[in-house]
Amino acid sequence: MFFRKRKPSIKNEADRALMEEIYQVRDRMASQRKLMASFREVDEVTKAQLDLQKALFDFLHREARERHVAGEIVAEMAAISIEQNQ
Repeated sequence: MFFRKRKPSIKNEADRALMEEIYQVRDRMASQRKLMASFREVDEVTKAQLDLQKALFDFLHREARERHVAGEIVAEMAAISIEQNQ
């Protein structure tokens, strides 16, 4: 009773993985937007890929909000993202 082994909490690890995925999708979406801005005419496949990235980002963002990802994890992942982009 007093000396029970604590089960490892996987929520923080899963939240970090989710936030990593969100930032990766966001970066891919930004790079596709930059690429599309350099084209005169954009084909339908490229537009569809960008729409797919937008939908995936929205889904992952909603998932993070429903899971109540801790603010510390969001701040940590944002700092890592800023360091990588510099």
